[in-house]
Amino acid sequence: MGAIGGDAGKGAAVGATAGGLRGRRAKKEAEKQAQKQAQGQAQKQQASLDGFKKAFGACMEGKGYTVK
Repeated sequence: MGAIGGDAGKGAAVGATAGGLRGRRAKKEAEKQAQKQAQGQAQKQQASLDGFKKAFGACMEGKGYTVK
């Protein structure tokens, strides 16, 4: 807009501001997505660990050990 009116500096400033806002929004969205993935991964690991503990306890009890 500014370059059309004869002020290229103003046009550059407007473009830089718009680009900065888009970049910031994209970064926040990427961070949110990464956090969601990390939470999902942590839940999967916990479920896997819980399954292991249950199987281990059943095995030990089958051999006559007491599992707390």
